[in-house]
Amino acid sequence: MEEESYRIKAVSQCQQGKWTTWEAVIGRTITWADLWKLSQTRLSFLIRATYDTLPSPQNLHRWYGTEELCQLCGHQSPSLQHILSGCKTALTQGRYRWRHDRVLRKLAEVIEGRRLEVNKASSLTSDQPVQFVREGGEALCSIIRERSLLSPGGEWDLRVDISHQLKFPQQIAITSLRPDIVIWSTTTKSVIMAELTVPWEDGIEAAFERKKEKYADLAAACTQAGWRAYTFPVEVGCRGFTGTSTQRFLKTLGVRGHKLQKALKDLAEEAEQGSFWLWLRRKDKAWGRDGS
Repeated sequence: MEEESYRIKAVSQCQQGKWTTWEAVIGRTITWADLWKLSQTRLSFLIRATYDTLPSPQNLHRWYGTEELCQLCGHQSPSLQHILSGCKTALTQGRYRWRHDRVLRKLAEVIEGRRLEVNKASSLTSDQPVQFVREGGEALCSIIRERSLLSPGGEWDLRVDISHQLKFPQQIAITSLRPDIVIWSTTTKSVIMAELTVPWEDGIEAAFERKKEKYADLAAACTQAGWRAYTFPVEVGCRGFTGTSTQRFLKTLGVRGHKLQKALKDLAEEAEQGSFWLWLRRKDKAWGRDGS
């Protein structure tokens, strides 16, 4: 009853209750351990960014009537959304790309671990046709085969668009498009493409549809070349709320249980930490590639 009354109050609040309108977003849980671990400034940013009560120029104008421009692009009374995901100068300088790559690197670590697990299982099943397990246990190969696109025996390869421009495998299709992640198996003639976006939480669904449409022709070209193609737009909100598309993608690859929960939490924290740094540097006109 307390939770329901809290939500009803939040819905009635135009600004602080905006989170109640977010679609396709996974709720974020902060544990007592997280509270002890987080610094006061990080915790304050997380809470106030969620409810949009940080002292952005737009809020300062609303509260005190002051006028302030965006220190980077000159936009008048910029909102928190403008600072974290809408400033053209920040985009040109690579600030948003820097945050995006932080999240992408963490996502790639999860997928690489899964890829190695599957390829290892392939060698185990080929070298050791008889696999003994404890009573009530389950064989590794059977766990991996369960509803997973990464099937054992595929000898899967992985490319990630970090630090250098990714080149789409030419044996699959010729294209200038560069998905953030490409996983493919020549043995099974399967290719999995993932495109990460770190948008403002209100725009997660729009980002999903936009990226899905962007890679539709490439997926069709792969299919015409005789490959089974799968496209996954994935989103992690810039304030640290993961889209359901990301959870669905990882589950499809066979990441489940505590590994899935840890992965989602790590991705959320990576995005939120990146935005926290962008917030702190919002008035600094200089920006290096490494965020310095």
